[in-house]
Amino acid sequence: MIVLAKTVHTSIDLTGAGLHSGQTVHLRIHPEREGHGIRFIRTDLPGSRAIHSRDVDRNCPPFRTALKNGSAEVHTIEHLFSALAALSITDCTIEIDGAEIPGMDGSALNFVKAIQHAGIESGASQTVVPITIRERILIQDGPASVEALPHDGLKISYTLDYPGHPLAQGTYDFTFSEAAYIRDIAPARTFAIRPEAEKMLAAGFGKGANTQNTVIVDGNTAIDTQLRFPNEPVRHKILDLIGDLYVLGRPLHAHVIARFSGHRTNRLLALNLMENMPS
Repeated sequence: MIVLAKTVHTSIDLTGAGLHSGQTVHLRIHPEREGHGIRFIRTDLPGSRAIHSRDVDRNCPPFRTALKNGSAEVHTIEHLFSALAALSITDCTIEIDGAEIPGMDGSALNFVKAIQHAGIESGASQTVVPITIRERILIQDGPASVEALPHDGLKISYTLDYPGHPLAQGTYDFTFSEAAYIRDIAPARTFAIRPEAEKMLAAGFGKGANTQNTVIVDGNTAIDTQLRFPNEPVRHKILDLIGDLYVLGRPLHAHVIARFSGHRTNRLLALNLMENMPS
């Protein structure tokens, strides 16, 4: 299946604090010509080089996906990229005046709504060929794994299991469509089990997190928030996976089966696809 390139119809402005840094940043998403791809410009670093979606930082800090080109970096891109993937945005320039994408409500929903409000414009001629998996690819990273199998379209099966925390357990199967993503995946917020959240804070992460933009799981309950879905954590893992893989800048046709995978394992799959299926 070949589709036309897409960009936003008008520029988008968003402001918020980064989930890890806690620093307030402003970003602006601009329409771009067909074939431009997705690129960042750090406006707070005069003269810095553009950062392309494929400039993946192989050694980025934990709990996120980051891009890096020289001294210019952009962190925690996964929620924004998940929204871009879902709405098939292939070309845009994103100006940002800090190092981390705003966390917004901890999900992809604010990004989806902002893009929908701006409108989406299809290109006149530039086509985008999806990355199509022809044979099984398996990434094993300790107890975590992610594999990609041939499939018509995108399907994701994710298994989550934090022992002692039933709310962060279970399997969810998701067959991608734009409408299904907006309804079933985009609203799912990031999460952490309580002991992990305490360790993250002690290590200097999660400075912009709170119990409204991050689901803190304690056993079978969520602290000081009402869940958007009974299985919100596993749905968010699928949101992250879609965003992590969209560093490829193209749709993916595969059945992706993930077990306990996080950003690092997802990133290893994306890098494998980059090396073996270059654009």
